[in-house]
Amino acid sequence: MTAMPFDHADADDVLLLEDFWSDDLFKLLKQNRGWSEEYLDEINDPTHEELQNVEQMLEELRRIQKARKQIIVVPDFDMDGITSGVIAYAGLNELGFDAHLYVPDYRRGHDITPETVQDIRAQFPTAAAIITTDAGINSREGIAEARRLGLRTLITDHHVELAPGCNADAAVNPARIGETYMHPGICGAHVIHQVLTAYAGRFAQDKVTAIGLLRLFAGIGTVSDVMPLLYENRRMVRDSLSIARLLYVSIPPDDVREYNVEDSILMILLRNHDHHPAFVGAFEGFALLMKAFREHRRPMLDANGNAVLDWRGQPRLVSGKLLTNSELNEDFYGYSLAPAFNAVRRIEGDMHDAFGVFMAATAEEKYTHATRILDGNERRKELSAFYLHQLWTEVERGDPSRQLLHHTGLYYTDAPGGMLGLMAAAVMARTGRPTIVARRPERPDSPISGSARSPEWFPIISTLTPLGHTAVGHEHACGIHAPNTVEMVRLAFDMHHEAKALNARAVASGVLERAGAADLILGPSPDAHAGLVSVDAIKDLADDIRTLAPFGHGFERPVIELVVDLAQCGISTLGASDQHLRLILPIGLRVLWWNAASHLLVLRQIAQSAVPGGSLLRLRVTLGVNRFRGEQNVQAVVDRVIGGEHADI
Repeated sequence: MTAMPFDHADADDVLLLEDFWSDDLFKLLKQNRGWSEEYLDEINDPTHEELQNVEQMLEELRRIQKARKQIIVVPDFDMDGITSGVIAYAGLNELGFDAHLYVPDYRRGHDITPETVQDIRAQFPTAAAIITTDAGINSREGIAEARRLGLRTLITDHHVELAPGCNADAAVNPARIGETYMHPGICGAHVIHQVLTAYAGRFAQDKVTAIGLLRLFAGIGTVSDVMPLLYENRRMVRDSLSIARLLYVSIPPDDVREYNVEDSILMILLRNHDHHPAFVGAFEGFALLMKAFREHRRPMLDANGNAVLDWRGQPRLVSGKLLTNSELNEDFYGYSLAPAFNAVRRIEGDMHDAFGVFMAATAEEKYTHATRILDGNERRKELSAFYLHQLWTEVERGDPSRQLLHHTGLYYTDAPGGMLGLMAAAVMARTGRPTIVARRPERPDSPISGSARSPEWFPIISTLTPLGHTAVGHEHACGIHAPNTVEMVRLAFDMHHEAKALNARAVASGVLERAGAADLILGPSPDAHAGLVSVDAIKDLADDIRTLAPFGHGFERPVIELVVDLAQCGISTLGASDQHLRLILPIGLRVLWWNAASHLLVLRQIAQSAVPGGSLLRLRVTLGVNRFRGEQNVQAVVDRVIGGEHADI
């Protein structure tokens, strides 16, 4: 069948749809996105120089090992801190150190405090040194206390170093004052991995391959800490996912075989070579975690977010996240794995669960810790929904004094401290502007702490610090502190003023307009780049897009829009409680819309529209290929409706 051309204003620009093959679509997509082959080659080059002070760090470590002294790993408590702590603990023991791990207390904050150091000394009275991971660069008081107690202080971190600088015996950090590392946006787990890789290369070359396997955890840290997926980070995440898939046993959900992590390829290899138990245990823990994700049962929700009940009035449960190896990707790291571990502090849980997944003595204990992590994450989802609802209720209430604060991007909440960053991210995503969510102060003169999140175009720390404010962490995700309410309000007004000016410049330059545009539009619309020619062409396009992975911060997934004529689509519900929508396009493409069954009647009304073009709906989608039991099916998952009179669906 010959496809009809679009009705473009300039007939010379008309593109016959039968001339578009999947390869042409992919080329057009890259062209629209500005992804030249030279650019793609550049960002996929993983080569990098060595971080400053690595040699000094290696000499310190070598002295500790040769003297057979005990060294204590002191990690941060978020996902990057957990993975970097696992790398240090497993890697140092594999390299022959007498290494132990101190489980951090998130109630003390991210700094290494004097109280933390005193606690370490009490737990490990014979320790000679501490090595931090993802923490400590600005912990001058804690480092001074450690040195007073006779501990050598080694710092590995990636947070911005503040003046007057670190006072440790050795410190490696791409964000140090005076550091010249070309791509400083690497996570804490990446930093400690570079240190241990350098150590193995210099003093234990027989362990280079083993230390390389710890890239599994550095890749998780990279995605979870929202590092730019460019240069060495891209290789790190790709390697991490390859290693992760060697630890996962892909068994279809209805297969009667028992899921046994010892059947995974990497566990078989590790068991057949001489490795330290702490090293093998870290990988065993990850394998058991994947099993827990697969087997974890959680309540089924209807289209309104309510639990679906069975005939006994009990919540109906659905199976876990992972069913196939292909689902083990960077999105799983960012949207399932990291939130689950970060939930521990958000619900004021026990950090021994987070580290116990990888360090407990037995497989049974590791699995128990993993299931607690996943159960806690379900509780976190409930709390998040509750406190966000409370926050938006206050916004809609219209209190003039609060409305002024909201206008500046400052919101107060009674949520636990661990929820603030999550809430700030949610508010920022909804408003599109820099946001601070702070704990509601007891009195106007009480110190106030909160979390700030900002869009890519607004650097929080470098903007607010010169104005006399305190912001610590990452440029787009950091902690905010003020001595009282007046100073917090001044901070918020300064942030709003600077963001408004920067936003105006971004709009004038066209940066924001380009950022919101689709990279490829398919369907019967005058602005479409091509039509919906065949399902095979869409499948090939989805496969081609996947070759560019990983996607994430700094290298976002291409934005695809489908313009569908509902009058020519099959529209139905699916799911155990008919909570999802499915559109079947004339070419056979399946469009899935999760938890959108409440829109069924509206879509059928649109499909019956008598107005010319009234049955068209523009959808922003994510393309993917579902592979199951040898069959491959392309599908498009709806992210949201775009533009027009149906944009509020």
